[in-house]
Amino acid sequence: MSQQKTALVIVVAVTVLGAWAAVGLEWVQAQAARPESSVTKAQFEKWMTELSNWGRWGKDDERGALNLITPAKRQQAAALVKAGTTVSLARPIQRNEKEIPLGTSGGFMNQFVIQEGYVLERQQVDYHGGTLSHFDALCHVSWNGKVYNGLSFTEVATPNGGCRKLGVNTAKDGIVTRGVLLDLPDTRVKVEDIAAWEKKTGIKISAGDALLLRTRRPGSKGPGGGYDPSLIPLLKQRDVALIGADIPQEGGDIKGVFLPIHTFALVALGVNLLDNLALDELAATADRLKRWEFMLVVELLPIANGAGGPVNPVAVF
Repeated sequence: MSQQKTALVIVVAVTVLGAWAAVGLEWVQAQAARPESSVTKAQFEKWMTELSNWGRWGKDDERGALNLITPAKRQQAAALVKAGTTVSLARPIQRNEKEIPLGTSGGFMNQFVIQEGYVLERQQVDYHGGTLSHFDALCHVSWNGKVYNGLSFTEVATPNGGCRKLGVNTAKDGIVTRGVLLDLPDTRVKVEDIAAWEKKTGIKISAGDALLLRTRRPGSKGPGGGYDPSLIPLLKQRDVALIGADIPQEGGDIKGVFLPIHTFALVALGVNLLDNLALDELAATADRLKRWEFMLVVELLPIANGAGGPVNPVAVF
């Protein structure tokens, strides 16, 4: 891609983002350099309708694919705990010394007060973007004015009120399910890559699972990988309940569609996302134990009308 074309893509992307400005310029630049998927906009739009979960759990449903995590699925996940080893999947949160405007690349600031032998603290977190490990609520993204289950984006989300529906509290009771690690660095993951990984590990992705993709090795400076949009039908076929990665998911562009994995997962399927995870230690533990499935626990603060939140998911082997 030429410098002129890259610059144009960045300008267009930043211009149309709106609420997506939280992604940050650095990550938008990385997106501009990603290869184009074989999936066309027309195919994507067809999938948005044909593969949709709208109405599947009732017209008033707000939980989306979390409905796939049944009590039996949680019991299956709990049965995977053998060694009692726990691994955090969250990136360390570093304090920004200078205030960063809301809607940039994400960041964290705090203030301390010492009073009569106590330390008090105020925290400010801008979690959406490419920096902090975080959970995307279903209200976070819209497509043609609609969010999950056909609700109107303008009626669901407002600048002053946040998300009246489809907010972070759809997961207020916690998420406990089987996590499956896809350790496929520098790979734009497609259906054939999933098939090869399942054959190698002996694991079959099934309904209610959480997929966690490691796209980079420690010290890697390349573009990494991500979920290619051609994988979209498999996400529906296997009834995946939660998708995560050590980046904001995307592994390929579609002309005319910004962040296709985000859009399809959140809007069409009602699948929440875990962005910017720390998966190197998880990969090392899985390789040492020769086990790429585990119990995944995700807990979020019950913030009223929240569009997501910073998160520290934990894998238990």
